[in-house]
Amino acid sequence: MKPPRIPSLFKLSKYNEPRRFNYSPRTFDERKEKLEKRKKEIEKEILREGRLGKTYEAHLRESIHDSWARRETRRQNRNSGRRLLLILAALIVIMYFIFTKYDLTF
Repeated sequence: MKPPRIPSLFKLSKYNEPRRFNYSPRTFDERKEKLEKRKKEIEKEILREGRLGKTYEAHLRESIHDSWARRETRRQNRNSGRRLLLILAALIVIMYFIFTKYDLTF
């Protein structure tokens, strides 16, 4: 078993120096981020074009079709929400007429 170490109060080493505060502010430039993202996309497209060769056209058509399909899905979701609101409004109006005509009270 080793004897316990006695700390030195006057040790002149890097451990006794006060810690420095290093602050480097981070900034966010949305335009720069979009530009970098677009550059990466273009580089990927160029690499894909080189790898795919003649099938690049087919790949491009497929990506356009996928894009249109996503847009159509969003449109359908939006329309289904509108349809639901219309049905609920119609049901409320029908219930209102039923309760006012037959004077049903609970």
